[in-house]
Amino acid sequence: MTVRSIPRRSIYTGFRAYIKTVGTGERGRRPLTREEAHDATRMILAGEATDVQSAAFLTAMRIKGENPEELAGMADALRERATPLTARTDRTLVACAGGYDGCVDAPSLSLAAGVVAAAAGAGVVIHCGTTLGPKYGVTPADVLGVLGGPARPTGPESEAMLERTGVTVVHVAELLAGWQSVATIRDEVGLRSPIHSAEKLVDWFGAKRFIVGYAHSQYAARLCGALDLLGAERSYAVRGPEGSDIMRPGRPSAHLNGEKMDLPESVGDNLAPAPGAEAAAAMTRAVVDGSADRIVASTVTLSAGLRLHACGVAPTVLAGVAASRAAIADGRAAATLDALTV
Repeated sequence: MTVRSIPRRSIYTGFRAYIKTVGTGERGRRPLTREEAHDATRMILAGEATDVQSAAFLTAMRIKGENPEELAGMADALRERATPLTARTDRTLVACAGGYDGCVDAPSLSLAAGVVAAAAGAGVVIHCGTTLGPKYGVTPADVLGVLGGPARPTGPESEAMLERTGVTVVHVAELLAGWQSVATIRDEVGLRSPIHSAEKLVDWFGAKRFIVGYAHSQYAARLCGALDLLGAERSYAVRGPEGSDIMRPGRPSAHLNGEKMDLPESVGDNLAPAPGAEAAAAMTRAVVDGSADRIVASTVTLSAGLRLHACGVAPTVLAGVAASRAAIADGRAAATLDALTV
């Protein structure tokens, strides 16, 4: 008599269990808990998952779509891996980031907005990394480098810039263990993953207020929801050009703690294409010395006004715009940029 063996069911343990949870199709998958999202991201950053496993998981998450709890769990893991930085300033800080893949056609003006806001009293932490594919756009660090500052600041350099000027740039490839390996996977796969949304939620220098850029409409609620779970005091989601954290000049769109803000519009105003870090650096210099064209200047002062509102320096965004214009007119903005790039 022949005894037929009973086939064993597939066993999913370790990181493979997370791939199965999110990657088994619409009927079989489910969202991760915050704790599971944290553990999966921790394993990726620590190298406990292979590159193939990480790519499979992140692609499955992109197809499924992430919720605020998953983003918060991923941000928990990223925050744990981030090098602590000391804020030697009494200013209230706002951490600002757009898409880490930068701007290709639109000018990269996040540094300009940060400098103007800092000149008016805000504490601004701008963070980015090595530019990512498939766009490989211009980052704030690229602009800083062209202006004469460090294009890839170390932790001590970021601390010194903040202490000296009230604004700084943090380069995560230098300061977040495991980030570069995830960036390499993104470059090979060619798709943004949820980790590249969660990286905008890291609380550098202990910041509790955030301005994050996004490109797709559903991300305003997801990002603000995740920041609420993470204990943010204020969270702003900005639908900026190419996913940046800069306000669109004609029809600015931003949410505060998930609620759409009422912002002044200038219908018909659009930023002209200005590709390259050199063009963005020239615009930044023109803004702070008062020679920028009207649309560029209004884009930067509106974005700086949002930063001043986020830090509690200005009671409204429009009051922040007025304070930003004053800082440009009296030379404080130009002096701040000079001090940033010494």
